[in-house]
Amino acid sequence: MATSDLKDIEGIVLREFKYKEASKIIELFTKDLGRISINCQSVLKKNSKNLGLTNRFILAHYDLYKSKKDFYGLREGVIVEAFPKSSKNFDIILYKSAIADLLLRTIDAIQIETVYKLLLNSFMAFEEADTNFINIFLAFYLKYTSFSGFKPNFKTCGICGKDIRGHGLYFSPRESSLICETCKNKAKDSVYLTLEEYKYFNKLLYTESKELKNIKLVENYEKIGKIIIDYTLKNLDLGYFPSVKWVLKTLERNINVL
Repeated sequence: MATSDLKDIEGIVLREFKYKEASKIIELFTKDLGRISINCQSVLKKNSKNLGLTNRFILAHYDLYKSKKDFYGLREGVIVEAFPKSSKNFDIILYKSAIADLLLRTIDAIQIETVYKLLLNSFMAFEEADTNFINIFLAFYLKYTSFSGFKPNFKTCGICGKDIRGHGLYFSPRESSLICETCKNKAKDSVYLTLEEYKYFNKLLYTESKELKNIKLVENYEKIGKIIIDYTLKNLDLGYFPSVKWVLKTLERNINVL
């Protein structure tokens, strides 16, 4: 028996899966409530008006009821944005999957509004971009990890504190910081960066989502991609889940990332 109704809940579908014979469960990241699970009863039946509301990665407004703690049911809703262009691009689907899977493993209730805005802006950026999709994905991982308390330090050595902007550049994912030449052996995961790679890395963090498509890829952008993924997983204490492994394989092959 329903105990309360929730009207006009805005959210993005992170995951969907079949439940029983004709129903689905969706994991929704909402603007106001954070991550919630919704039982979408009978949506797989013929002529169901709500099936479209359960598709992964759509943005919609939902009318829900709550019958148990942390569990909701679907009454009805309206699709706001189906992202039709990017939903047909395999590379973007891959990047969105790795973003959604990251959120499903780590959502911090304190950062709901900030993370929701980042997610929505990133999905809109994917839809509007014609190239450089990898920038949008990498920037999401960088910014999300920063919001979680591990903002990269691009100014000083994370070990000795020396100002090293522009020269002698190494980056340690574990330290979330640049490391100087002298201290590089103290951070065993430190990776050398050229000045161009450093600038690219820095731009990904500080550029608005809608402008990321305009950032030119550096020659070794796949190296930066691996550094950012490593930085995210290490600091959020995660292992390599399937979708992010696929992104890494794509970077290693250096194909289908433009």
